[in-house]
Amino acid sequence: MSNWIENEEINTPETEIIEENIYVDEDLIKNKDLVRMDLNIVQYPLFSKNTKRKVNQIVKYYFNKNHDTYINVAPMAGDYIPGELEEKIFIALMKIMKAKGMPRKFIVTAKELKDELKINSNTYISKIKESLSRLASANYKFKNTMYSSKEKTVLTEEIETTILSLRTLKLVKKENKKLKEEIGDNRVKEVYEVSISSPFYDNIMTKGYLVYNSDILLSIDTSTARTTYMLIEKLRFNELYLKIDTLFLIRRIPLKFNPRNPSNTIKILEKNLNELKEKKLIENFNFIKESTWEKSEIEIYFYEEVNSDKQERFYSDLNDFRKISTSLAVLDMEHAIVPNESVLEDKIICIEITKEIIEEVFNMLPGNAKKLKSMKKTIKDSIDNYGLDKVKAAVMYMSKQKKITSPRAFFLKSLDNNWAEDIVVPESKNEKNKELIINELEIIENQKDYSQEIEYYKLLTEQEKKELEEKVYSEYMKECGQETKVQKIAFNAAKNNLIYKYIFRNKLSNYSIIENEISIEEELGDDILTDINAFNNYINENINIYKIVLNLSEDRILEIKREILTELSSKFVLKQINIDDITQAINKVITDKMK
Repeated sequence: MSNWIENEEINTPETEIIEENIYVDEDLIKNKDLVRMDLNIVQYPLFSKNTKRKVNQIVKYYFNKNHDTYINVAPMAGDYIPGELEEKIFIALMKIMKAKGMPRKFIVTAKELKDELKINSNTYISKIKESLSRLASANYKFKNTMYSSKEKTVLTEEIETTILSLRTLKLVKKENKKLKEEIGDNRVKEVYEVSISSPFYDNIMTKGYLVYNSDILLSIDTSTARTTYMLIEKLRFNELYLKIDTLFLIRRIPLKFNPRNPSNTIKILEKNLNELKEKKLIENFNFIKESTWEKSEIEIYFYEEVNSDKQERFYSDLNDFRKISTSLAVLDMEHAIVPNESVLEDKIICIEITKEIIEEVFNMLPGNAKKLKSMKKTIKDSIDNYGLDKVKAAVMYMSKQKKITSPRAFFLKSLDNNWAEDIVVPESKNEKNKELIINELEIIENQKDYSQEIEYYKLLTEQEKKELEEKVYSEYMKECGQETKVQKIAFNAAKNNLIYKYIFRNKLSNYSIIENEISIEEELGDDILTDINAFNNYINENINIYKIVLNLSEDRILEIKREILTELSSKFVLKQINIDDITQAINKVITDKMK
């Protein structure tokens, strides 16, 4: 007998409550267009698929037999719960929010939403306003179901929230005069201030999200097909074959299922999958039914390109997000973070690309890639651009894939998007040269005498040392632009030196510093420069002039510094650089950037 139960209770003449069990009995279980979708919205039925919703109808979805794991959706009095149009508007809002820099609160016009949704109706303003109001007023109650990225788990307490809050701002009012000027369109009479509710916004901003192409989502004809697509993309992870219980998918969409007459539900599910197949979002599917539909399964096959597309979506979004907010660490449920390489760029490894090196990498390629005549040149150019280790890692990553139809394109994409970041490259002959160069840089770094600063640090109490370390850590992460695993490792490796530098730079020691109060130009003179601190100070002093005069952002300054370092690092390592070289390089980079 099925565990699917649907009870209807009329508590008052005005309100109808529908309770639905959408769990699957464990006995039946066998096994700029990019938007972030909160995991709760992806995996739970927050937008109704029922085309015959009723006014004041409350829906309660149960996820277990005990009825202590559920989501309750209640509309505002006299209204419906959110449905298909509200889902599409929410997707469009996610796209607009990203375009505006991912603020939690932002202004949007009805026309912006109309353009994203491609609505042709003349009554679009009233429809959009009604749907926004519905999103802001429908109350969601989560019990043992709300995933929280901050807590890294499903919250056990009861969480009550709306999806967003809404303010309608009339542009004719005096207080909105500035806003009206910014909009610059006299036809627009009002705008909407949207604020995404904390539980959903927190997930979108940290690690409780998946990345989808909003144009693809909005192009899918029905809400049930759209939800099916989002669910199977989550469930398959990086596999090109997915086998799931039919009933599980039906419950999670959710669709009504009557064990005595399941044909209508199966037809809807089949229609959804056929639409995804026609749109090339899946390659094929097949129902496996040996007895009843309750015990049946679905096989879904995906095109090979969908994995690279999925990874490219994630990394493209991540790179966009870094530009929007470089101070925020970004993780994902399904992907490791792309390391910010600004820390590593301070130690650029220059090697001569010999035929032997190219041959070594070429021999690591899978068979179909070796057949391409252009691969050796591609390898050489890639080592130039990315470095030998990254190229080797990309080749090793490519070799692990089961079937690749365009190996060269896949290889270049893996480099661009850093797909092989977790691959450990075995030590080669070049590692010794690499270590020598790194050691040489470390020797130069350590040439500064920090004896006074060390003595000062030793005299501090443990609490003072801890507070000082926290300040240095905070400053270091601010300079890096992101706080990730790579930055933490780099900080711990150079912690003492960074602390002594901080003491020196901020003149914290009690020793006299008069002898050090000379201009950078006097300190450098015309001699070859070997002191890395003097080198760094001179670059910073010069760039600060441009920063203040031209009002350059921190991101722009970091980008300029990276290019200057790329220009000068080899000469500095070889002790062939003087002040004129540095000045010329700074002027060249700044001039190029200002064009």
